Amino acid sequence: MSGYDFIKGGGPGTFTGRLLAVVVVLGAFAVALALGAASSTAAKRTLATNPANDPELVGRKLDPNRYDGAAGCRKRQTKGMDRLVAWMEETTKPAFNNSIRCDGGVHGTGRALDWTLDARKKGEKRQAMRVINTWMAKDKRGRRNALARRMGVQLIIFNCKFWKAGDTKMRRYGACRGGRKNADPTQGHIDHIHVELTKPAAKLKTSFWLSDLSGGTGNGGTGGGGGGGGEVEGGEGGGVIAN
Repeated sequence: MSGYDFIKGGGPGTFTGRLLAVVVVLGAFAVALALGAASSTAAKRTLATNPANDPELVGRKLDPNRYDGAAGCRKRQTKGMDRLVAWMEETTKPAFNNSIRCDGGVHGTGRALDWTLDARKKGEKRQAMRVINTWMAKDKRGRRNALARRMGVQLIIFNCKFWKAGDTKMRRYGACRGGRKNADPTQGHIDHIHVELTKPAAKLKTSFWLSDLSGGTGNGGTGGGGGGGGEVEGGEGGGVIAN
């Protein structure tokens, strides 16, 4: 049999047929891997510039991981929260939900923020995840959550997931135990990002807010209204979790 006849007669049970089947399977596998890689890359999109990699910060020791719980209630948000609001407006879009709530949570301390980017809207979800991924990204020296630590971010909740200072990744949020589709959009933080600052960050005493990158010095800031939380338990005194 000639080579032509061998190829021409390649059915499912022939060597050629089996070879073609293997090629098809391998091709499909390669496409699936490529799509998966593209999806993973899209999911980890960050801001064009991560301030944690700026020469003014990257060489410095990182601020410690810490979580400060709720205690008391104030009428105005903190200076650190004023600065965070301004940074979020520059980074995403004006979407501040100005809501101090004296409910025993961190919102009442003026150290919490609800930013109304909705995970059900592709564009808003993309904006939210770029900021969150940037907070959680490694800096050039390989240190996790570098910008979150520099800014003194202690808690992030969005789209049925949360991150707390010291965590290595986002985890499922308790209000969404029945699944994201069944979760209340507000309780599940699907229609907004919840962000909290530590006590030092609220006083502009962490490395980012003390730098020129924050748009002012650590002694700046203006009054405002705002605050939020109590979504994750924490001790009243709070404090360092890990360096």
